[in-house]
Amino acid sequence: MLYLQTKDGGILVEGEKISRILVNGEQPPAQAKKIDLRDLTVTPGLIDIHVHGGNNHDVMDGTYEAINAISLHKLKEGVTSFCPTTLTAPEEQTLQAIANIRQAKEKGVDGARIIGGFLEGPFLNPQYKGAHPESDLLPPKRIHIEKMLEAGQGAISSIAIAPELPGALEIIEWLTSIGIQTRIGHSAATLAETDNAVKKGANTAIHFYNAMSPLHHREPGMTGAVLTNPHIYAELICDFVHAHKRAVEVLVRSKQEIILVSDCIRAGGLPDGNYTLGNESVTVQNGIARNQNGALAGSTICLIEAIKNMHHIMGVPLTQTIAMATSAPAKALGIYDKVGSIEPGKFADIIGLDNNLEVHFTMIGGRINQA
Repeated sequence: MLYLQTKDGGILVEGEKISRILVNGEQPPAQAKKIDLRDLTVTPGLIDIHVHGGNNHDVMDGTYEAINAISLHKLKEGVTSFCPTTLTAPEEQTLQAIANIRQAKEKGVDGARIIGGFLEGPFLNPQYKGAHPESDLLPPKRIHIEKMLEAGQGAISSIAIAPELPGALEIIEWLTSIGIQTRIGHSAATLAETDNAVKKGANTAIHFYNAMSPLHHREPGMTGAVLTNPHIYAELICDFVHAHKRAVEVLVRSKQEIILVSDCIRAGGLPDGNYTLGNESVTVQNGIARNQNGALAGSTICLIEAIKNMHHIMGVPLTQTIAMATSAPAKALGIYDKVGSIEPGKFADIIGLDNNLEVHFTMIGGRINQA
């Protein structure tokens, strides 16, 4: 039994879960081991739902070592759970990557907990393919998706789909009915097509502003639909490369349903140079990753840096900012009953931040880790 002493009281942890929140001078049981966190801001562990890699490893490597290394890389930035994210690739390579996510989830990893795999592709619009290889894109058909779900054996949590593709709305409805979260993006969808996808169950737009039909005053497109529809979350890569500061301001002023993500690639945590994203060559210069065609290819930002940018530079209150990386992603994925806030009965996924928002304490499922 552990007692985390905080500025406002304390948190009692038994096993993997939070058992009680102590306030108003309540004392913990005598046998509880005390850990003094009163000099830190204590928050739920961060949740990164869009992660391709980090520290020279990529989910598409298809190995346990890669997933485990990524989980340790995420832990350093205060992330306690994450979605290993695939990139469009030949079918056999994708199936291998999915099977590897399942095996890593079953075996367990040494760092951040695996929520479930996120398939970013291959069901995307070639017009907005970004860094995804067009030759490997596929139409959203059950015959393809069922193979992937079989490889995952329950380890896939999310799939991205461009909702304007033929048959996409039916697929979104079906995935929602079987408990798979649908995200939308890499898309030329109109306002109406986007709203229809949300009605069918899609609840998150990936890397908002990027690789989606832009806002136009006569056809608001996917961008306008997401800005004005409260039933869909907007992922945001808050590095001021994927979206200008004023564009971030527009989003924050327009919408509460925001999820901070890293969309981090293999180059995360490493110096500028030549890397890969899936099978694609990527060059990182000044921390910005681009493929050989000049398209942005994920990011190198870590989630805690995105939080610093949102709070310190954009001036968003810390509580609201932290929610963008904790409760918001948990709610979008349907796992808020387990993670995303500090409440009795939930996993003891907890971090402690100093005044500069540097991570000094991490706990995953009641286990203390050195950040």
